[in-house]
Amino acid sequence: MNRFSTAMLAAFVVACSGADNSGLLGDSGSQPEQDAAVVQHDAASTDDVVTVADATTEDVHEQDASVVIDAAPDVPVKPADSKIQCGPQTACSAQNEVCCWHQSSTTKPYECVTSLNSCAGMYDVPVTCTTTDNCASQGNAGYQCCAAGGNFGWGTCSSYEVASGVSCKASCDLQTEWEIGCSIQKQNCSDSLQTCVTSKCTLPGATMCY
Repeated sequence: MNRFSTAMLAAFVVACSGADNSGLLGDSGSQPEQDAAVVQHDAASTDDVVTVADATTEDVHEQDASVVIDAAPDVPVKPADSKIQCGPQTACSAQNEVCCWHQSSTTKPYECVTSLNSCAGMYDVPVTCTTTDNCASQGNAGYQCCAAGGNFGWGTCSSYEVASGVSCKASCDLQTEWEIGCSIQKQNCSDSLQTCVTSKCTLPGATMCY
């Protein structure tokens, strides 16, 4: 072999040896190991993030569950309703209605109305109570049911003074008013000189102190 051929062979051997040490070739080189380490590190970082996120979510849910908000408005409790005796067969709500005694009516002498404007005729008598229970239903417990006089009777009661209106008051004026809703059995008029009777003209059918 001549010197030229020998030099070419030596250069080829050196070139092959350099390729073995480069990072571009070989399954057992250092570069794949570094890549694997990076993948493992990334995986570990991902696990940590998920764990922290899960813990944070649980904490938020537990806090929300422990907070109770009362958003309902307070509702005032009303006293129990009761009935106003309105003639022999009709009864009206003490809280929402007024008994209107239409003295001059032969077809509908007693009627439950929701406004005093519906009981403003010449011979109409607005009645807002017939017992002290009606006063309590209207928020005036302990009040008396009082019938004011000064009205002219109609028909068979034309010769008598009848009530011009009936309402709850702290106490009845015994000079100008009659106490309504007394008990005939108990005879419990506030004025011991008066007698509890059933009214025929002042407020027909109701009990009154007279």
